[in-house]
Amino acid sequence: MPLYDQGPAWGVKSPILVLHFDGAIDAGVAGHIAVEQMRHALRTDRIATFHTDEFIDYRAHRPVLTVEDWVSTDLNMPEIIVERVDDDLGQPFLLIHGPEPDMRWEKFASHIRQIAEEAGVEITVSLHGVPAGTPHTRPAQVHIQATDSSLIPPQPQMMQPMYFPSPVSSFVQARLAESGIDGVALLGSVPFYMADRPYPAVSSAILRKLSELTGLALPVGDLERGAAEDIAALESFTEENPQIHETVQALETHYDALTGANGIAPLTSFSDDVTSVPHTETQNIGDVIEAYLANVTKNSADVTENAPSHSASQTDEESEPETETVEDVLRRLAHREAQKNSATLNIRHIPRHRADTHEPPPLPPSEQQM
Repeated sequence: MPLYDQGPAWGVKSPILVLHFDGAIDAGVAGHIAVEQMRHALRTDRIATFHTDEFIDYRAHRPVLTVEDWVSTDLNMPEIIVERVDDDLGQPFLLIHGPEPDMRWEKFASHIRQIAEEAGVEITVSLHGVPAGTPHTRPAQVHIQATDSSLIPPQPQMMQPMYFPSPVSSFVQARLAESGIDGVALLGSVPFYMADRPYPAVSSAILRKLSELTGLALPVGDLERGAAEDIAALESFTEENPQIHETVQALETHYDALTGANGIAPLTSFSDDVTSVPHTETQNIGDVIEAYLANVTKNSADVTENAPSHSASQTDEESEPETETVEDVLRRLAHREAQKNSATLNIRHIPRHRADTHEPPPLPPSEQQM
């Protein structure tokens, strides 16, 4: 029996199915941001909702409980949803999104195949951010992986085979390809030092590539503005800090040397890329930039909240927020590193890639939280 409930848009026909699951490979949460941009800017209708108990381990994707004045008022359950989305011209396509299933992948893929065949799907597209040695000063790039070589446009050859734990989207695409429904994966290159922070520049590039491949009219304006703000903040930071500036310049030199005649650099492991970057401490650059951007965001919010309604007498020096130096950031990061294993911390992180297989050691039974 189907392990999903049909929604009001059941029966829609479309040759295009887009997939994205949180918790899989998605540096810079690039795929997640692209999905949310489409869902908020375009019309959506529910096609189906999968039975959560069949595919989700609640210890990995815990329901979110809302408590107001000591009263439990809401329990937000994780959902895997199939939606009809109409692009800017009214052309429909299917979108599957939600947390990555923890179990029964074969059964899950079988049900997606049934839905796809019922809807007349001819191609599936999955969205991913991949950490790479791409500097933020170069245009965001999107490489294409596919279940058939005829779907791959001109792009640099892979330097060597890549091996990584498969996300469920790739698993589903492989199973659907066995039934004649080919799949394409859009792999956006995210600067490795931005892999753990939202990076809308790659999300925007992914949506543009999706439009190019499928003919869909998709919104990217909000993402373009967010990307421009991030790049401006990064440019200001790197110019004021010689150590970070040197690192970025070395990445630029290495990247430009790899860029071919078509303006696209090969997609390689970021760890391979940064080994050729001299005189830098690349292991710290990501943490330093993340902390700087978080500090800029906080200071901007504080200034906006506390600014008086009439500030004509306020000088420019008094109105500018105070920012941290690299040394301040490194000291704070060292303190955070020392405290990160505290059982009292309860920080909800944005889903990130799981390309590495190293899991943190479990807490002792006496310190485990309920």
